[in-house]
Parts: sequence; C-alpha cells; structure tokens
Amino acid sequence: MNKAYRSELDGLRAVAVLSVIIYHAELMFRGGVLLPGGFLGVDIFFVLSGFLITGILIDKSPTLFAFYKSRVDRIYPALLLMLFLSCIFAYIYLIPSDLLNFRKQLKGALAFYSNYIFMFEDSYIADSSKYKILLHTWSLGVEWQYYLVFPFVIYTIKKFFSSQFEQILIILFGISFFYCLYLMKINNTFAFYSTFARVWELFAGGVVFLISKQLKDSKFDNLLSAFGLMIIIYSLIFFKDTDAHPGFISLLVVFGTMIFVLFIKENSLIYKIATLKIATFIGIISYSLYLYHQPILVFYRLAYGEIGKKIFVILFLLMVLVSYLSYKFFENPLRRSKRNKKYLIFLFLLLSIIAFYKGAKYTDGYKFRQPESVREALKYFEEPEYVRIKQDGKTCNARKPLSACKVKNNGKNLLLVGDSFVGVFTGIISEQKNLNSLFFNYGQCPLLKEGVWFGSRPECSDINKLRWIEIEKMKPLNVLVGTNFVQFNYGKKPVENYIAGTTTKFKEKVPKEQIYKNFRESIEKLISLGHNPIILLQPPRPMKDGKDYDVAKEMKRQVNSGVLSFAKEYQAVPSTNIDLEVRKALKGLNVTFIDMNAKMCKDGKCLTIDKNGSLYNSGFHLSYFGAKLFIEDILKNLK
Repeated sequence: MNKAYRSELDGLRAVAVLSVIIYHAELMFRGGVLLPGGFLGVDIFFVLSGFLITGILIDKSPTLFAFYKSRVDRIYPALLLMLFLSCIFAYIYLIPSDLLNFRKQLKGALAFYSNYIFMFEDSYIADSSKYKILLHTWSLGVEWQYYLVFPFVIYTIKKFFSSQFEQILIILFGISFFYCLYLMKINNTFAFYSTFARVWELFAGGVVFLISKQLKDSKFDNLLSAFGLMIIIYSLIFFKDTDAHPGFISLLVVFGTMIFVLFIKENSLIYKIATLKIATFIGIISYSLYLYHQPILVFYRLAYGEIGKKIFVILFLLMVLVSYLSYKFFENPLRRSKRNKKYLIFLFLLLSIIAFYKGAKYTDGYKFRQPESVREALKYFEEPEYVRIKQDGKTCNARKPLSACKVKNNGKNLLLVGDSFVGVFTGIISEQKNLNSLFFNYGQCPLLKEGVWFGSRPECSDINKLRWIEIEKMKPLNVLVGTNFVQFNYGKKPVENYIAGTTTKFKEKVPKEQIYKNFRESIEKLISLGHNPIILLQPPRPMKDGKDYDVAKEMKRQVNSGVLSFAKEYQAVPSTNIDLEVRKALKGLNVTFIDMNAKMCKDGKCLTIDKNGSLYNSGFHLSYFGAKLFIEDILKNLK
C-alpha cells in the first residue's frame, strides 16, 4: 500500500505509545507487570519514523534546508512547550539536588543528545529511572542524530548508486545491527542508548518503504499483516526488560512492524481495527502523548507516591487532555503556519528554558525555596549515610583495615566493625569530642571468624582475615559490631579467583545456623582479647501497604513548593524476631545490646520520620538522625 497518508499507521502509533505509557506506569495485573515488553513501543516508532523519512527524501527530494526546517516545525513546538511546563513543575516539586540533575536532562533534551547523558547513568530499567522527568527524550536524540546524517546518505545513494538502493540500505541495516550485538556484549546500557546501535531500526523502515513501492498484492496479504500484528502483541506481552535488549528481541518487534506496514490492505479486518476513530485519534496525538506521559507520571510520583490502577486512569485522561490541547492549539497550528513570526514563539520558549537552566546553576538548584532548617536536614540524604564520611577524598566505607579511617580526639577508644549497618554510625561517631574511633566498616561484610561472603562481596572472607590480623594487635578497646542480620540467610562459601564487587555466582550456601555459630565465635574471640563488644541489633523494617519501601525517597517526595513536611509516620514493622535470634546466638556472653526496636517502636508501630527528617537514609539504612537516636546508649556503655 503506497499513499500519502496512511491512517492505519496512526493505529500502530497508538499501540506503540500506549505500550510505552503502560510500561512506564508500572501497572500490575494478577501479581505481574501488565505489559512487561511495553518499552518496545519505541522500536515501533523508530521503524515508522524510518519509513516516513525515507519516503519524504525519495519521493519529494526536498532541499536540505527544507527538510531540516520541516523537522524543526514538526518536533520543536510540542517539545519546547513540554520542557517549559516541566521547568515550572520542577521548580515546584524538585529539591535542589534533584533539580540540578534535571538541569542536565534539560540541556540534553534541548540539544538532542540526552541519549548520551542517560548512557552514563543508571540503566533504563533501574528503579531510579522512573524519577527521571525527561528520560523519554533519549529516543528523540536518536531520531534527530539520524536526521542529521540520513539525508546525505539518501542523496548520495540516489546520485551514485540508485540501482543498488535497497541493497545498500540492507547493508547499513546489517552493519548497525551487528554493531548493536557487539556493543551488548560490552555494555547493555550503551547498546540501548547508542545511536549507531539503534539506527538499524530506522533503516528497517527505509527498507520497507523501498519494498512497498514495488510490492504487488497477493492473497496472503491479510494473513501476513495479521501475523505482523501478532508478533508485535506477543513481544509487548511476553518479553521483559530484563531480557537482553536491544538485539534479537528488538529485531522481532521490528520484523513484526515491517510485515504489518508492508502487507496491510484497505477493507481488511486488521485495517478496520487499526483505523477505528479512537485508534487514529490516539495515533494523531501520539507525539504529544509521548512527550507528556513521562513528566506527568514522574511528577505524580514525586507529589503523591506510587501509581495504582485507578490513579492511572485519571492520569491517562489527563495525558490525553493535555496532549490534545497541545496538538490542537499549539503543535499543529505552528507546524502548518507559513508565517515566520511563529519562530518568535519558539525563541521565547527557548530563552525561558535557558534562563531557568542558568538560574538553577547560579542558585544551586534554587535552594532559596526551602528554609535553612530544611536544607540542613536534606544534605544528609544526598548519599547513603554509610558512605557520607570521607577522608583523603575517599569514602571511609569498604576500605581495607590498614587504610581505614581514623578520628583522634584523646578519649576512649572505639572500633566500628561490620557492614553498612554499622557504617551509618560513622558520621555521628566522628563528631564525638572525647572519642578515638577507627572504622572497619565494609559493605555486606559482617565480622566473622571463618570464610563466608554475602551478596556481591566475595572478598569479604579475605577482608575478615585482614581485620583479625589488626584486631589481634590492638590493646583492649570498645568494639561496636553491626550488621544486617537478614543476610545471614544467604551466606556463601568462599570462591577462588573472584573479582571484587563483580563475582556473584557461588556453588554452595552456608546454613544460617552455621553463620550464627561463626558470629558467636567471633564475639567470643573479641572478649578473649579483652575487648568490650557492643552489638547493634536490627533496626525496624520500613513497610508501606505490605511492601518494603525507601523512606528517604518518600521524604523527598514530600517536598512541595520548597517546604518539606516533617510529619510523624509509623510505617515500619519491628524486627524483634531477628533480635531474638541474635540474643539466642550470643546467650551467656558478656556483651551489650543496642536495641533499636525498643526505642523506635511502640505497640507494634515504628517511627520512620521525626521532626528532623527521615530516620532512614535509603532502604533499611539509618540516616544521621536515626543513628543520633542511639549515640547516648553507645557512649554510656563504653569502658
């Protein structure tokens, strides 16, 4: 089918944009993600964009100036308006540190290179991505970079190799695809965001256009178009973002899109479904809908928390309304206007966004929006408490014992040893005026006598050997021992030839009972050396609606117009069952226990936020304020 406007492609655009929206909303259905492959909607857009652009360049042969002007008129009006509105809401809802991060996203979106900004951050599927307001603009970066080069490719082929048009595009498709596979072996995130690893999808659209110009009708067309749609739907429903992509997963949905576009025929059942009014309406406003969906989802999360099904319906209706208004009264009129005065509107929006960008730089994220007391509290949540304290420019966490951080104040001697759960006390301990302290905290490495490791720290066994070498040299002192006792359920036997922080595979688990026995022997050894062990019991576990949650992130969410709400919340559960296990394991030993549940919980409800801010810095880790609750209990038990 070869005609200027193909309404059935708007139906396919509707499928693409709806799948992306549902994926980013993280909707659940019967205990699973509703549309786990929804991220592949972008791949559908790439194919359609390649099909459209190739058609324009071959059939209309516009000058380079006319081509780029048409792309600016198509892309910039709605993009600038979305960025302008996002700046307003970012000013209202983002704390200064997050606003500075938004500033980087803004620059990338304006200059169409945000894909290369996100390439060096967390992966697209990381939990932090759902709070990135302009994450979706990565695909615009890929498309615009493609636009910059592709006209030269097409015009060069037309002039010198016109008889090999399809073959050359197929070769370019293959080069890009195999580069994508190569890059995936090195870094999946790089492959996901890289333009060179993605343009094969746009080339695929170009190949479809060339084939469609000479393709003849056949009796199998309706069957093939239905088959293409089935491939797309299968990919969206059954593929997951944890599958290796892009690559063969993307290739399948790209192939389905190519088949659909090539073989769909008017008056077929698939055509009638794809051209339903609701489908074409969504398709027509799909660009605006794509632009606005991510900011609306993120700002809602920042203001109110996670998105349920009922809330999603309301937010989706809001997306449609905003997108329709943007398309009807801004995007479409400006795109079709022949008056150059429209560029004054572009210029106004652009200068306003640049002014916001510059203002954020010179005011440190417009930090004047918040009272000094709020800014003082929030500085403790810019990074996890256990890595906040630094010496010689490096964090005190995860150092070998010989290079451990020390604080000398000519007083009693205290050694902190264990994992990040004791590491959160380094900040408050370092401030004590009459205390000499030494920090042997190493993430996921509790103090044990024999070789065991946890999580992604196979070096933990060796770290403990080094710890004991130093501890045995020390004169009797106070030892604050802390660990996440939950990980005692997941101990692993030592492995050879590990890579620190990278090796995760293991052959054999260590029973919990054996690890507790190991832990008891470690404390017995401390006592035999004359040391005074002080054991940090488990902090309460933050829970909300029956699920674990990050209190610090919830606290940041409460920022509204620069004012942080320090309401008391009781949304954690006691971990007394774990405390009982620890006490039982150390029964009969002369040790002191710091009971966090006793101070933070009452009648089964546990404090998670107080007047100073969150008691948890991230996940289960205590903040500076949380650690401060127990400093008196620690100090009074020092010898």
